[in-house]
Parts: sequence; structure tokens; C-alpha cells
Amino acid sequence: MANKDSVLKQYDQRHKKYERFSKEVEHQIRCILEEEGIVYNAITSRVKERDSLGKKIDVKQDKYGDLSEITDIAGIRVITYYDNDVNRVAEIIEREFCVDKENSIDKREALDPEKFGYCSVHYVVSMNEERLKLPECRAYAGMKCEIQIRTVLQHAWAEIEHDLGYKSEIAIPKDIRRSFSRLAGLLEVADKEFQEIRDFLTEYQEKVETEMEQDVSKLPDSDLDAVLLEAIINTNPKIQELNRQIGEISGREIDTKELQEKYVTTLQELNFLKIHTTTQLNERIERNADLALYLTDKILRNDDKTEQATALTKTIGIFYICYAELLLNGCGKDEIMQYMESNFIGRDYEDQNTFAEELLRYGQEFMTRQ
Repeated sequence: MANKDSVLKQYDQRHKKYERFSKEVEHQIRCILEEEGIVYNAITSRVKERDSLGKKIDVKQDKYGDLSEITDIAGIRVITYYDNDVNRVAEIIEREFCVDKENSIDKREALDPEKFGYCSVHYVVSMNEERLKLPECRAYAGMKCEIQIRTVLQHAWAEIEHDLGYKSEIAIPKDIRRSFSRLAGLLEVADKEFQEIRDFLTEYQEKVETEMEQDVSKLPDSDLDAVLLEAIINTNPKIQELNRQIGEISGREIDTKELQEKYVTTLQELNFLKIHTTTQLNERIERNADLALYLTDKILRNDDKTEQATALTKTIGIFYICYAELLLNGCGKDEIMQYMESNFIGRDYEDQNTFAEELLRYGQEFMTRQ
């Protein structure tokens, strides 16, 4: 008991420091993953609660004589969408931190395949010498934390298992054990299937972009999807030049990364205008680019300067191609407002009405100059 009391006293004295330490490691991991372009579901940090620590010491029967001997006081959890990203994050952790190999484990490899359960990669790490030279990190020399890396499906398994309160096979009836085993197998299959879908989409996009760069005329006409839309934006010289000029006019950068939701929104806008295929879109880009640039110049030069720090999405050129399409198709104010309302553009009726009138005026000015 003397050891337990001593360790808990140290815990009380250092609790705040461990909180700061776990937050710092969490911050560092966030920054590194974002720099590496790894999209993750969540990154969280925590400090082990006092009662939980006390129970751990009791189970280990006075194994610990000092708080520093316990490696999971601070904990970080990284939840990825795909199993391959677990491996990528693991490589980064090994590169960026000092890993305590003896206390680290890849439970995916350690798990008996005949037993139920769903596991993750566990690292015990400390900051490397380079980071400890930084003023904000010097105080954390010698401190360790546990980093868990798992997919979102692995996390779901662990959370449900925890909620059910069963930590051991012997606590579960045989029929329920079978159900756990089946579910574990289904989740493992689902993880692999999601990974294969992502790999297919990545290969599909690379193939499409390569074909477009070589000779866009040889690409078969296809129904537009998010991959083809991105490939057109990335390879069509007219849309690339339009995006560049829009950036110059607005004084804002074009964000090279694009959320999938934005492609869906753009596809909906194109669908409203009956632009359904790659050929139709490329034809509209060719026909509408000059008017789209004119509209951009009129609209964005008068844009609120306080918003100029916000980067533009790389679908911005297509956004103005669609406005040009409305005008070149002879749409009136009501049709423009219907387009805006259907695609959730503009704050309210008055806003949409004012913008539609401006758009028509700009279109007439452009036609007059031709």
C-alpha cells in the first residue's frame, strides 16, 4: 500500500503537467498528419483518472514504485478511416517520436485469430531530442504517453464492447461469444472492403487524369462523377487558366484540396443545367470561359474585402461557368433565381433577386462588347 499511496501522491502533484503533455502531443500529431495529407476521423487525448490508476496499481500488486514507471498516464487516440492509414500513422509515430518498443504492441498481429476481439496499434512514446530543445517542450523530458491507432470500425467495436461491459471470453455465454466472433469477422471484412474501394477510386482517378493529359479527345464520353469532375478541373487548360485568373482578380488563393461534398454540390449545379457528361462539360468550358471570366471580374472585384483571406475552392471556375451557361441559354431572372434556390446559393429571396438582376446586367454588358 505504501507504493500505491506514493504513486497516487505523485499523480496528484503532476496531473496538470500530464494534461499539458497529452495536449501537446495531440497538437503535434494533428499538425504532422495534416502536413502529410492524412485525413483522419478524430484525434483525442486524455489523462488517466485517479480511480483507474488506483485499480491498475492494485491489479499489478505494487509493481510500480514511481509514477514514471506507468506508461499510459497520458493517452492519445488516433482514429483513421482506412486500415492502410493506420500503417501510415504508425510509420509517422515511429519517425517523429522515441518509441518504447518493449511496451508497444501491434495487437492486430498479437491477437489469436480464433478469439473474438478487435484491436489497434499501441505505442508508448516520448518526445525526441529535437522536440525537447523547443522551449514549450523542455518540461516534458522523460515523460511517456500511450498512442492508440485504430480505424473507425475498430473504434466502433471497442466502444460497443466497452458499453456491453464484457472484457473477457469467460464472462460471456457461448452463444453470445459466437455472435461476437461473427461481428468481428464482418468488421474486418468491411475494413478491407472500404480500403479496396478507396484504392480503386485512387487508381481510377490517376488513370483518368493520365488519359486526359495525353489526349483528352481520346477519352470516351462518360457520365460525370466526382472523380471525372476533379480530373477535368486538374487537366483542362481553360479551367485551370480561369481558376488562376479568378485567384488574381479576387486576391485569394485557390485551395488545391477539395472536399468530396463540394464536388457533389458542383455536380448538382451541373445537373440542373443538364450538363451530365464529360463531353458536355468540356464543351461548356470552351464556350463559356470568356463570359465566366467577365462575370468573375464584375462580381469578385466588388466582393467584401474582409473575406479575401478565405481560400477559394478549385471548383470556383466551374461555378462561374454555370452562371455563364444560364446567361448564354437566355435564362431570365426567375430562372436564375430558381437555379440559386435549388442549389442553395444566396441567403434569401431578396439576396437572390438582387444578384439575378446584377447577373443579367453583366451578361448584357458582355454581349454588347462582343
